[in-house]
Amino acid sequence: MNKPASAPAAALQEASRLASQGRLPQAAQLLRQHLQAQPGDALAWQMLGLMHLMSSQWPDAASALEQSAALNGQDARTWAMLGVACSQQGRVQQAISHFDAAVALAPADAALWCDRGRALHAAQRLEEALASADRALSLNPAQPAAWLLRGNTLRDLRRLPEAVQSLQQAARLAPADALHWHALAAALEDGRQFENALACARRGLAVAPRHSGLWVSRGNAEMALDQPQPAAASYEQACQCDPGNADAWVGRSRALFKLGEDKQALDCLEKGVALDDKPPFLAELMRYRQKQARWDDLPALWARVLAQLDEHNAYSMAFPMLAHPGATGADLLRSARACVAAERAKLPHPLPARPKPPEPVPAPAAGRPLRVGYLSGDLRDHAVSYLLAGVFEAHDRSAFRVIGIDACAKAVSDTPMRRRVLAAFDESIALGRCTPEEAASRIRALRLDVLIDLMGATGDGQAGVPLLRPAPLQVTWLGFPGTSGMDEIDYILADRHVAPPGSEGEFSECVVRLPDTFQPNDSQRAISPAVPTRASQGLPESGFVFCCHNSTYKVLPGMFDIWMRLLHRVPGSVLWLVNDGEHVRANLRAQAARRGIDGGRLVFAERCAYGDYLARYRLADLFLDTLPFNAGTTASDALWAGLPVLTQTGRSFAGRMAASLLHAVGLPELVTQTADEYEALALRLATHAQELAALRQRLNQQGRASALFDTARLTRHLEQALLTMCQRQQQGLPPQGFDVPALPAA
Repeated sequence: MNKPASAPAAALQEASRLASQGRLPQAAQLLRQHLQAQPGDALAWQMLGLMHLMSSQWPDAASALEQSAALNGQDARTWAMLGVACSQQGRVQQAISHFDAAVALAPADAALWCDRGRALHAAQRLEEALASADRALSLNPAQPAAWLLRGNTLRDLRRLPEAVQSLQQAARLAPADALHWHALAAALEDGRQFENALACARRGLAVAPRHSGLWVSRGNAEMALDQPQPAAASYEQACQCDPGNADAWVGRSRALFKLGEDKQALDCLEKGVALDDKPPFLAELMRYRQKQARWDDLPALWARVLAQLDEHNAYSMAFPMLAHPGATGADLLRSARACVAAERAKLPHPLPARPKPPEPVPAPAAGRPLRVGYLSGDLRDHAVSYLLAGVFEAHDRSAFRVIGIDACAKAVSDTPMRRRVLAAFDESIALGRCTPEEAASRIRALRLDVLIDLMGATGDGQAGVPLLRPAPLQVTWLGFPGTSGMDEIDYILADRHVAPPGSEGEFSECVVRLPDTFQPNDSQRAISPAVPTRASQGLPESGFVFCCHNSTYKVLPGMFDIWMRLLHRVPGSVLWLVNDGEHVRANLRAQAARRGIDGGRLVFAERCAYGDYLARYRLADLFLDTLPFNAGTTASDALWAGLPVLTQTGRSFAGRMAASLLHAVGLPELVTQTADEYEALALRLATHAQELAALRQRLNQQGRASALFDTARLTRHLEQALLTMCQRQQQGLPPQGFDVPALPAA
């Protein structure tokens, strides 16, 4: 005959029975009643803590479990549950100490070592977390949670091949757990194994078709593989599964923008930012509102973006910030440093603040040419190649060996420009879809003297390569018009206009000023011989044509106000802009109408072949530049074609580019300092035909012979800059800014 249970034991049994039925509040109430009579019952306190854990009542759980531990400090399970309660409250260090106590009492319990590792991982004590995961696996190699922990920790340590192996093992052991497939897809994406990441996301969705995160991973892989149509569908599925997933909405917006569905894309981006207004999303929203001329509430958005520049999760902010009207050079440096912090977090952990550069190769004094590597994802039909092709060809091969490092991860058309650029290098390598670590290793093997980064924040997945110091000297130039924010980049190539004396504090690099202009130009670029008619471009046969073929995101309300006043004061005039899509045209015409100007006086130019685009400039009368982000390549294109450019000098490198070009081409009088000066000069030139004609004649007579278009001259100045940098280093001197002396005029 069984003896009846004692009253205390019966209470605990009944509480357990209620919990097994999911009646947690009733179980907790029964335990509290029991503890009023038996406050010294450690097991009852432990059970009450468990009830609160199961109900996600973390503070109550911690309180009950602390009582249990105080009464019986030898129960490993109590310490482990207390660690869980603290972890859920963000009390990570306390959680770790509790898990330490648990494994000290039960060192053979693999699950406890795994719990401890998760707490260490949350505290970013990654090496300790990895050791804890390894201890758990030594005790129980068939524990999926430990393999997951190990894989996630290795991923954070940027040991990606090992991370993938661990996460694959977790998925093999528990293939029905979507968490494992999601983590594996993310690790494969980090390793730029996008085909494998896509296959992994599909496997996960086969077992968990409503998993929003897996749909996002699938969309990310499809976007990386240049498949925007299926990516848009994947992100849409993610949004349907979890309408509160900000990454899903932002990812969907990116795919839709790629597909040209701009209006719907912006709506999706607005929803994503409403859910999560982290700095990169805000900056993206700012850029695309500007790109679509959606100027409602733009000042408030500008203020929000500027207020968050110091956030660490600021990857992708640097480029949109160039067109922020309130940003100073100092603000852009802060933005760049925030982006670098995000890039640094993606690299092997821990990464030194300034990795030691490779040992310099033997001094070139021995007669060896300097080995100069150009890193770019734009060795194709792109502005960077249009500007630099002639420089690559003009290098003095007796003193320089020129090496191309192609960082474009996507398929590139075999165009005449691409063939020309690649043929200009003495040797070249293609990085493809390798990781920054792999890219740095391949660049290091080239034994460069100098690496010139032509990408900066525009880098196609390789923006972090210079952080790994693959060359003893590193220089940023041209691709990104401003500071990189990287201490690992030693120099920036500039001039006295884009980086005037006193502006050195706006740059993380030492400033090297070329004597004429920072911008190279190819003196061989061909203009189509046939000039189109005005009628073929939708322009009036007579009447003044103001022109701005800058991207629409550079066109901001303040400058647009000036342009509309010019149209009002110059009868019969039109404004010739770039056609950035149906919605952009409609928005800009609506903005013109609000300012009392017939929207029909805005004419939009279609995209066309480069030579035809250059010829088209001959139909315009005056190019009106934008601020705070000036025309760069576009301005030199217009000047090459013989069209005068009017600019206003801004407060940053990007806002001073056109001033540099106009001084180099011999038209400094077209550089204004204030908005009033800009508007007054534009009006005078539009209403004084002889003055404008004289400027145009000067440009056509001497422009192509000017320093701006003297490719060989700029190349010699560049080479002198590189020699000076290397000589300083060979002498053991640290990087230091300097001005390159000008060669005698031709």
